[in-house]
Amino acid sequence: MEKINYEKSVKELEAIVDKLENGNLSLEEMMKLYEKGTALAAACSKSLDAAQLRITQLSGGKVDEDVSF
Repeated sequence: MEKINYEKSVKELEAIVDKLENGNLSLEEMMKLYEKGTALAAACSKSLDAAQLRITQLSGGKVDEDVSF
């Protein structure tokens, strides 16, 4: 998968979810969308993990425990 930014990935993932919820797709189309959606979700999760690590590093390892990523 080509590298795209987080916001575009989330928008694409939302579009995939909308299409899957609509239910007017063949099983093959649904499987392709599901596969792409899981890849996008993993990429988004990885981006969030990297952002959380970077914030932790910038704050000297002191991150407010109430903040959830």
